[in-house]
Amino acid sequence: MRRATKRPGTHPIEITTSGPVRTCVGCGSRKAQAELTRFVVGPQGGVVADRRRRLPGRGAYLCGAGCLTAALKRKALGRAFRGKA
Repeated sequence: MRRATKRPGTHPIEITTSGPVRTCVGCGSRKAQAELTRFVVGPQGGVVADRRRRLPGRGAYLCGAGCLTAALKRKALGRAFRGKA
């Protein structure tokens, strides 16, 4: 018996960009990587914005200030950084 496979293009959110797509940890929306702000755990252990996307380590992406508030409320940054933030 064959397993049903998901057909391409059946996802309710269609992304029409050709670059990488990331998910905002605050609101869960999927957007192009260039539209989001990347955050990483800095050398001192605090969360810093990585505007040039060059800092090493795991990154978490956010849309804006409202999503930052939602991410802090839901403790999503701690999960995104695997408890290191």
